[in-house]
Amino acid sequence: MKFENFLASRILSYKRYKNTISSPIIKISILSIIIAIIVINFSVSIGFGIQNEIRDKFITVSGDYYISNFKNESFSTYHPIDLNNIDNQFFNSKNFSDINKVVYNPGIIPVNNTFLDIVFKGIDNNGFSSINQFVKNKDLLNIEVSEVLVSDILAKKLNVKKGDYIKFLFFKDQNSKIPLVRNLKVLELYNSSISEFDSKLVFGNIKQSQLINKWNDNFTGGLEVYIEKNDLKKQDLDFLFSSIPPDYDIQKISERFPEIFNWIKLFDTNIYLIVILMIAVGGINMITALLVTVLDKTKLISRLKILGANNSSIRKIFMINGFYLIMKGIIWGNIISLSLMIIQKRFSLVRLDPMTYYSDHVPVEIDPIKILLINLVVIVISMLMLLIPSRTISKIKPNSSFKLS
Repeated sequence: MKFENFLASRILSYKRYKNTISSPIIKISILSIIIAIIVINFSVSIGFGIQNEIRDKFITVSGDYYISNFKNESFSTYHPIDLNNIDNQFFNSKNFSDINKVVYNPGIIPVNNTFLDIVFKGIDNNGFSSINQFVKNKDLLNIEVSEVLVSDILAKKLNVKKGDYIKFLFFKDQNSKIPLVRNLKVLELYNSSISEFDSKLVFGNIKQSQLINKWNDNFTGGLEVYIEKNDLKKQDLDFLFSSIPPDYDIQKISERFPEIFNWIKLFDTNIYLIVILMIAVGGINMITALLVTVLDKTKLISRLKILGANNSSIRKIFMINGFYLIMKGIIWGNIISLSLMIIQKRFSLVRLDPMTYYSDHVPVEIDPIKILLINLVVIVISMLMLLIPSRTISKIKPNSSFKLS
């Protein structure tokens, strides 16, 4: 064992050292590192967890990319796209995990003496399998032409339950004056926790939408394209745009709902700000602890200098001392934070308002790589900050310290 390591370990294990004036300050510094690690781990895990939860839910309901006629709006597809105009290689490509045909039919539901605006989203079997995670009865395989899925929110507004019938009024196009009436059965209730969807989207069979619009099977309102990862490679993206006629619009999910995705991007700023503040607080406390330790060990430093130890060697002793304290705080901080995060991930004890956060619980993403990087950053920055108080060692003169004693 090197001289510096040996002496640093002796200082830390010395019983009388634990009862010195620096002992409570050191304990506070270790506690600050523990709190910093807990706060940083929670901030990163919860921040990115909420981001991914919201992003995944929007992608599940709307796809990574949405292809439609330029004349259509986000929740209406009065103008169809002709599937015969799209290259067959597009539908057989392995670049996409799913390509779902959808039709959005704006409509109204008579409620007492007023009307409730809704959007009927016609989906095929692939589309039903993608939203099945939001349906209460997970054993359902498909939706019949005369059936619909209604959200919990709409069910409460309409005072309906599973098995009830709802009267819908649809218009074939924007200029139609006579509505088409449909009585459709509530197959099941769903809950996506996305208020923008749950408050107005009713899911049904795409054949019902085609009957309303009087389209054949070659026409659809739009295509929802799902990919394995959030971003396509350049060549895959080129293939996507080259396969679709130029008079059809291709929107990424973040372009289709810019307000939502700009909002969740703000989480990044908050996360990084919390990380910087916590590292700064922990580092400043460690500076204080090391400075107090150096001042408390003035006589020891003087004796070491008399015995021939140079400033660099003595500085290394106290840097090792500080490293041990930092590691103690980091280890305990990780144990506490990871234990709490695993409990939250497993049992979802802390709840949220889904109308605000698009989730009914605090989502936690435990990423070992991010946690490891956080620990390394905290160690490196804290050790660099410890260089500041360690410089006071060179200013301690043996003769003056013994005169004071």
